[in-house]
Amino acid sequence: MTRAEIRKTRDLCFLVLFPLLIFWGMEWFLRNPFVEKWGIRAVMQLINLVFFYLLEFFFYALTGSLRASLYILSVSAFVFGIADHYVYSFRGNTIVPWDLMSLKTALSVSRDYDYTPDRTTVPVILYFIFIWMSLIFCKMRLRRRKLRLGILIITVLLLFLVYIPVVQSERTVKALRIYDKLFTPSTMTMRDGMAYAFLYDLKFLKVKKPQGYSRKKTVALLKDRYGEDTPVKKADENTPNIIVIMCEAFSDPAVIAEFETNKDYMPFIRSLYEDENCISGSLNVSVLGGNTPNTEFEFLTGSSMAFLPAGSIPFQQFIKEETPALPSYLKEAGYNTEAMHPYKAGGWDRNRVYPLLGFEQMLFIDHFKGNEYEKVRKYVSDRALFSEIINRYKANGKTTPLFSYNVTMQNHSDYTGDFDNFDPDIEVTGLDNVRSIERYLSLEKLTDSAFKDLISYFDSINDPSIVVFFGDHQPTDSVVEPLLNLNGRKCSELNEEELRLRYKVPFLIWANYRIAGEKNMEISANYLGNLVLKTAGLDLIGYRAFLEEQYRETPVVTSVCTVYKDGRAETADIKDPALQNYRRMQYYHMFDY
Repeated sequence: MTRAEIRKTRDLCFLVLFPLLIFWGMEWFLRNPFVEKWGIRAVMQLINLVFFYLLEFFFYALTGSLRASLYILSVSAFVFGIADHYVYSFRGNTIVPWDLMSLKTALSVSRDYDYTPDRTTVPVILYFIFIWMSLIFCKMRLRRRKLRLGILIITVLLLFLVYIPVVQSERTVKALRIYDKLFTPSTMTMRDGMAYAFLYDLKFLKVKKPQGYSRKKTVALLKDRYGEDTPVKKADENTPNIIVIMCEAFSDPAVIAEFETNKDYMPFIRSLYEDENCISGSLNVSVLGGNTPNTEFEFLTGSSMAFLPAGSIPFQQFIKEETPALPSYLKEAGYNTEAMHPYKAGGWDRNRVYPLLGFEQMLFIDHFKGNEYEKVRKYVSDRALFSEIINRYKANGKTTPLFSYNVTMQNHSDYTGDFDNFDPDIEVTGLDNVRSIERYLSLEKLTDSAFKDLISYFDSINDPSIVVFFGDHQPTDSVVEPLLNLNGRKCSELNEEELRLRYKVPFLIWANYRIAGEKNMEISANYLGNLVLKTAGLDLIGYRAFLEEQYRETPVVTSVCTVYKDGRAETADIKDPALQNYRRMQYYHMFDY
C-alpha cells in the first residue's frame, strides 16, 4: 500500500469512525458507553449517530477541512455533555431546550456549586483530549467550492426537512417504541440519547391549541356558569392579611424513606399539623430538584404544568402579557399586593413577570443589601426575610389588607462546603460522612425555628391574618439517595408510585382567628391559591370558580400524576377526558385571554 493510499485510508477512518467516538464520548458524561448495559438501544444509537454525521458533513463543507469539522463537532459535544453532567448532578434532570431561556438565571447561581472533576468526568475529559490529539493526523480537505456548497445545501435540507421531522414524528416514536415521557426528561435522555431527546423536545417549545377549543365558547361558559362578570367582593375590616411563604427546597424526606435523626428537624411545623386551627397536608408539585418558578406559576395562576411542555419555564416562555392570577384577583378585592425575594431581580424573569400577574410592589436583593441582614451560608437567612415580612406588614398599616408573597433563598442547593455562619447540627443515624443530607436537614431546622417566631408575632396581634407556608420542591436525587440506601432502595429504581412521593412537599395554612382546620390534605399547587381564598372568606368567581369545580373531580393535577376524587392516582395524561375542560380553560387564560 502506497503512502497516499495509507493517508486516504486513515482519513476515511476519521470520516467514518470519529463521529461515533464523539457521540460515545458525549454520552459518557452521563454513563459509560463501553459497558454491556449502558442504556441506549442500537436503533437509538443509530438515530443519534445520523445527527452527528450530518453535522460532520455540514462543518466539513463549511470549512473545507475534515480536521476542523471534527474539532468543532467534538468541542460542541464535549461542552454539551459536561454541561448535561453538571445540570443532572445539581438539579436531577438533564438539559432541555427551554433551559437556554433560563441561562442567565443558571449562571447567576452557578458559582455556588462544586465543579471539581470526579471519577465520572476525569476519564471522559482524558478521552476527549485523546480525540483532539489524534486529529493532528487528519489531513482530508475539500477544495472545490461548488462541491462544498452542494454538500452544505444537501445537509441542511436533510437535517431540517427529513431528519428532524422524522425524529419528532409520533409514528417514529410508536414504530421504534421510543421512550417519550416528557415529565421524566432525565430518563428520556438516558434511554434515547442526548441529541435525540433534545431535538425531540424542540417541538414542544410552542403550546398547541387543545382539540375542541373555542374562545367564544370558553368566554361564554365563564360568564354564564362561573360568573366571570361578577365583581370581586371588596375587602372590609374583617378581611384578613394573607402572608405567603414559598420556602426554597423545603420538604420532609420522611415521605420517601424511613430514617432517624439525633433531633427533630422541623418540630414546630409538625406541631402545627396537630393544631385544630390549621389546614395542613401534602402539596403535590410538578418539579424536582429545581425549576422553582414552576411551583410559583401553578400557585399564583391556578394553571398546571400538566398541560405545558415538561421542563418548560412559563415565567420565561409564555407569560408575555397581563395574566389573571392570585395577586391581580386580590388587588381587585382591595388588597395591597407585594412580592419579596432576597435574591436577584432578574432570576427567572421575576421582575418582568410579577407585575404582569398583579404585584404592585417588588423587593429583591438590592432591598436587603442596603441593610444589615443575617446570612446563612451565602444567602439571606429565612429569619431575616421573616423579620422583613413583619416590617412590611407594619408599614402597610391596617386600612388596607396586605397580600405578601415571599420566596425564600436560605435553603438553596448545593449542600456542601463549610461556612463560619452555619453549623449543621442534625445527624442521621446510620450514615457516616454523608454531609449533604445532614446540612439540608440542618437548614430546615433553622427555617422551622424562624417560622415559629413569625407565627408567634402574628398570633400576638388582633389584625386578622393568614400565614401560608409550603415548599417548592424536594432536593435533587444526590441529596436524598443516602436515605433511600438505608431502606435498601435507589432513586433510579423507584416505581411510579414511589416516584410520585418525590413530588410531595409540606404545606399549611394557619390563621390568628378561628378557621376550619383540616389534616392530611392532598392537593396540588394549582389549587392551593383557591384554598387560600376560601380560607380568607373571599368569593370564587370566573376561572377560580371553575378551578373549584375541577378540584372536586381531580384534587391533584401535576405534570407527574392525576389523582381523582375516588383516590385513584394515574400517570399524567393530558388526553384524559376528565382534564379536557381544564386544559381548554388554561389555554384561554394563558394564550387567548
